[in-house]
Amino acid sequence: MLKEHPHVITTSIPHDKKTITYDKTAKHRSTAVGKVYKINDDGKAELPADGEAFNGVIIAVDDTQITGAYICGGLRVPLASGATVKRGDTLVAGLGPSNAKGYVKAVAALTALPADTDVDDVAAGDVDSNAKNATEQTHTRTYAKGVGTTVADILNALKGNGSVLEFDTTHALITL
Repeated sequence: MLKEHPHVITTSIPHDKKTITYDKTAKHRSTAVGKVYKINDDGKAELPADGEAFNGVIIAVDDTQITGAYICGGLRVPLASGATVKRGDTLVAGLGPSNAKGYVKAVAALTALPADTDVDDVAAGDVDSNAKNATEQTHTRTYAKGVGTTVADILNALKGNGSVLEFDTTHALITL
C-alpha cells in the first residue's frame, strides 16, 4: 500500500474554475481532489495538459481555492492511462480515463544524439553528381531531425517533477 508522508507542506491557491470545479454534491466536493495541479500564468491552479510540469497534488477544493500539497514529502499521485513508471522516474502531467487532465506519466527516455555525420567532410567540389548531392542532402536532413528530436526530449525532461519511490498499477508515491 502506498502511504503519503505525514509532513506534507500545503498552501491555498485560487483555482481557474475551468479545469478545477467545486461541486458540493461530488465526492470530496470536486473530481479534482487527488489529481496533480500546476500554477498557470495568471497565478491560478489548474489541471495541467499532457506533458506539462506540475506543482503538487490537490487535497481539497472550495468554490474559489484549492488546498494543494507541494514542495516536499511523499505524495500519492494518479497514473495516466497506460502509464508505467519505475523507481527514480521523473514525472510530467499525463491524461487519465477519457483524456482527463490531472494524472502523471514518466518523462520520455532521452534519445541519443545521432551518430556523427560526414557532412562536414564534404568540401566544395566533392559532390560531383546530382545523386551524390541528393544523398548528402538526405543525410544532412536526417541528422538535423535527429538532433532536433534529442533537443526536444531534453527540454521535455526539464519539465519533469519528483522522483518515484514506489508504485502500483494506478498510483505512484513520489517525492518532490
